[in-house]
Amino acid sequence: MKSVARIPNKELAIFFIVTVAIFCSLSPSFRTGENFENILVGFSHMGVLAVGQAFPILLGGIDLSVGSIVALAGMVGFDGFLIFGLPGAIVIPVMLATSVVAGIFNGVLITGARLQPFVATLATMAVYRGVTYAISGRQLFPELATRSIDDDLLLGLDNYVGHFPYAFFLLLIVAGLSQLLLAATRFGRDVYAVGGNREAARLAGIPIGRTTAICYAISGFCAGLAALILVSRMTTSQENLGIGIELSAIAAAIVGGASLQGGTGNAIGPVIGAFLLGVILIGLNLVGITTYAQPVLTGLILLGAVYYDRVLLGRRRLRLGKSQ
Repeated sequence: MKSVARIPNKELAIFFIVTVAIFCSLSPSFRTGENFENILVGFSHMGVLAVGQAFPILLGGIDLSVGSIVALAGMVGFDGFLIFGLPGAIVIPVMLATSVVAGIFNGVLITGARLQPFVATLATMAVYRGVTYAISGRQLFPELATRSIDDDLLLGLDNYVGHFPYAFFLLLIVAGLSQLLLAATRFGRDVYAVGGNREAARLAGIPIGRTTAICYAISGFCAGLAALILVSRMTTSQENLGIGIELSAIAAAIVGGASLQGGTGNAIGPVIGAFLLGVILIGLNLVGITTYAQPVLTGLILLGAVYYDRVLLGRRRLRLGKSQ
């Protein structure tokens, strides 16, 4: 197992820089300050989601429900602000608490009901989306569909420091704290141990159930933060908020070095992976590639990342066999 203190993303960072340089040379519009600001605004929430997604992946699992959790937290905020007229100091913690509970429920299904992470989170993806429609203030009170949220605390999340949005700084804080959690705490060591060899971790006395629940709670919490960013930007929320976003979050995490086999990765790579996806998608758009090709490209990037992950796994097994 690689040391978690070292950041194994040097090659990815170089590839990111080269990609930016290529699009800068191909499109004058790409190399403008306004475009780089748009990338920061448009993909900071994706970076937050990717960091959260990295925790289940480090366990050898996955969380397909993050898009639905984003929608659920967003609708809780919509109802709290526009139906009940509550202040942001109350609504924002409730939104985050809702997303954390949803994440913990995923972990309980996986450890308590012994469901596969793919099956459990696929099911909750549908459940949480259904709950979002059930509690939707837009459905219960159609006149609210045209009203905007005007809470100062929430809308303040969409402010800037110079050309840098608050969401970008929030991403840096989340990534920094997550990396510290993984690299310098017992919990982080437990995560890598469970992801590296679940049975050995169990025999070593590591609380697998608690570790799993916390990882999925972190994933849910990051989905709640992403919901805050999106709702503050749009000043509303919709039932279809976050549809399909889980694919991009998973792609960013895997491109960032989080192995689907578990036990390998960190919290920094997913941030680079998220912005790499943003650079590629926006860059292709600016050079004239149709937007219909963008989901296809995201899928191809994910396939390439998974294939590369399998190649690295084969190399690690080969080196282990030679050493033995």
